[in-house]
Amino acid sequence: MTLLLNGAHLPYPHANGFHAGGERVVLTRHSPVTGAIGLTSVRWRGEERAARALCELPPSTSGPEQLLWPDVALAAERAAWVWNGALHVLDLDSGASERLYTAAPGHTLQNLCSLTGAGDRVVVMEHPEGRETAVTCLEISVSTGKTDELFGKPWFANHPAHSPHDESWLTFAHEGPSQEIPDRIWARHPTRGPEGRCVFDQATERGTLAVGHERWMFHDLGAVVCAYGESEAGPRGLYTLYPDGRAARLVSEGDRDWHCDISRDGRLAVVDTTGPLDAPGRGWQNAGQVSDVVLVDVATGARTPLARTEADRHPRHPHPVFTPDGTAVLYNHGDPSTGEVAVARVPLPRAAS
Repeated sequence: MTLLLNGAHLPYPHANGFHAGGERVVLTRHSPVTGAIGLTSVRWRGEERAARALCELPPSTSGPEQLLWPDVALAAERAAWVWNGALHVLDLDSGASERLYTAAPGHTLQNLCSLTGAGDRVVVMEHPEGRETAVTCLEISVSTGKTDELFGKPWFANHPAHSPHDESWLTFAHEGPSQEIPDRIWARHPTRGPEGRCVFDQATERGTLAVGHERWMFHDLGAVVCAYGESEAGPRGLYTLYPDGRAARLVSEGDRDWHCDISRDGRLAVVDTTGPLDAPGRGWQNAGQVSDVVLVDVATGARTPLARTEADRHPRHPHPVFTPDGTAVLYNHGDPSTGEVAVARVPLPRAAS
């Protein structure tokens, strides 16, 4: 394990942070002591980090619970994020940034957004202040600022993300207590489902799976998703699912899977866990603020532990992600006793990579 940057964390797992041909990654820098926050780009490969500050942001107006989650275009040097009720975009080459959209009066923007691969459009979720059960999904043009309403939901919808395989599909989540939500994962298509539709049937013979933290694939129109250990039904673990009618598939059983990612060629997945992989119990039972980062062979379901770290409240979730070339995994290495977090890199076993 190699630390890339102290006092920093990765973008949200279903977002992209990589740029400059995949050689650099955009990280959120923050200080739990001073409250200072900003974005930095670092080289993830080799020993020379070459950290480059991208922007500094004013203090949060929403209190310390607000977190900064950028998204980076897959094919353009552009990043987007939501901060203090406004959507911002940044040119990663020139350093020029602008406020693209501000929440309507009496409304708020969720802090996760999704930028298209070309960096020309951003999707955000907006709802009235104090009313998360009246969500509107907006698409905003970066060049013109034109805003289009894609759909609305009378429940807590969040986690918007474009499918990197086919950007005409936009995924989002029905958020809430995972054991009470039978239709967590939705996808929207302009003609095949303009209001969105549930794309994963969580019902099993033994009850309903409690699932979440879906991550859409690069190599195929589908996603990986974790069926949490807290689910009374089973089997629990890592699944693949598809919005085009193909049946979901259990990839690998696990009673503690939490967040997930998939390599760009689709051969490997990675999960972090709610507690030690080898501890008895499931979910958060006997967890002890420990999380393991685990490699999964998608074809066989075989698991290989990669690293052990601490787990606490955001941003000290590991949130493991593959590097674009599939040779390493990056994750957040947290310390609950100090509140500090760092971004770490662990190389994949030679046979896997």
